[in-house]
Amino acid sequence: MPAPADSYSVLERRLLEPAHRVLKTVYAPVVWLLARLGFTPNAVSLSQVPLAVLIVALIPTQPRLAFALFVVTLALDGVDGALARATNRATKFGALLDQYADHIREVLVVAGLAAHGALHPAIATLYGLAYPAFNFTLYVCNRYGVPLPIAIKSYLTFYPALFAYLWWGVNVLDVAGALAVGLMGAVIAQGLWRLRAAMDAGR
Repeated sequence: MPAPADSYSVLERRLLEPAHRVLKTVYAPVVWLLARLGFTPNAVSLSQVPLAVLIVALIPTQPRLAFALFVVTLALDGVDGALARATNRATKFGALLDQYADHIREVLVVAGLAAHGALHPAIATLYGLAYPAFNFTLYVCNRYGVPLPIAIKSYLTFYPALFAYLWWGVNVLDVAGALAVGLMGAVIAQGLWRLRAAMDAGR
């Protein structure tokens, strides 16, 4: 059976399946409330963008609140899909819009860290280029039936450093950012290598 056309590696999809079942239960009251209030899944997805702007504004003066809001945006990334399924509004366009919102949030926060002097601008620039390319590569690999077995994502490398900086003031963002960029670059290279054969075979 072909892999779903999403931006997960084989290992991540296998590990996240139990977590998604738990999160479905956790999200249920929030989904119910949002549905009652008339929020659409697309509105929930797009809410990540203004929240990202607020996070950037709060970094210098209220770093812990900034991190708490960042966690909220990560939760919204799951709530929007759950709301779409619960209200029978799941669409391919909604899934695409969700991806746009996720990537804009990520790049805005990273750019904000660089603007506030917490992250080297060169690393922030490379991260901003690698992050969407990384997820797009995973998506296309799954689409062409050549899923990557493993991909180390930023929530395992960069997010812990973001927490350390915003919560305790410990700054290892340059190291974590460089590591994240390097690992994403390796996945992109591996994905392109697999796609070359898969795409050429189907031309």
